Amino acid sequence: MPLKPLHTPTPPKSRTVRTAPPRRRALRVIAVAVLAGALLLAVDALARQVGEERFADRIAARQGSGLTSPEVTIEGYPFLLDAARGSHPEVRVKGDARTSDGIPVKAAVDLHRVSEHTGGYAAESLDAAFTAPFASLGSRGDRSVRLSDAGNGRVRIEAAVVGMPLVITAELRLDAGAVTLSADSASLAGRPIDPATPAIGRALSERSREIPPLPMGLQPTAVSVGHGGVTVHARAQRTDLT
Repeated sequence: MPLKPLHTPTPPKSRTVRTAPPRRRALRVIAVAVLAGALLLAVDALARQVGEERFADRIAARQGSGLTSPEVTIEGYPFLLDAARGSHPEVRVKGDARTSDGIPVKAAVDLHRVSEHTGGYAAESLDAAFTAPFASLGSRGDRSVRLSDAGNGRVRIEAAVVGMPLVITAELRLDAGAVTLSADSASLAGRPIDPATPAIGRALSERSREIPPLPMGLQPTAVSVGHGGVTVHARAQRTDLT
């Protein structure tokens, strides 16, 4: 009697577990990280904007009509971390202002190491520049005088003397809180004349201007000439801002 072959049981079929390919998983992780980073950047940018508007309101309230519509830029990243520490490396303020005698100026103030304290802010030091356009400096009384940039830190002064054009180039200097002029060349009706003549000296002395008191404890340090006009530079040490 033939023997029956032994029955070999069929092994159960293994279940295949599908997993995302490693590359797809990595892309998902990167996408999540990018989304989180973009969200953090957006939140930080919004907080910076709010902080700049708040600082501008405080500056405008303190300076009153002396500085209109200040534009504030707070440096440092991330903003939220600096805000949590209560300090910022630099705050830049720009705005329009007027001197006590009505001359319009462009003000730019850099505040270094600004810290927040109860009820306000303080800066370790300040650097500022106040620029008066040539057009606002070119007339006094009934005389018509035109000022412009002569290059190399000098100003060009054009006026009329007995109907003839007078042209003077002069260097600006800061002398005991006043801006003075020192002529280095002059011509009348196109002919060179001695810039050291007393008449030119008197005319330039009339153009000297006392620098009015500056805000935030700033003290004048230098004066310069550029395409935008005449600029008074100033500096101050630790100052309470608001």
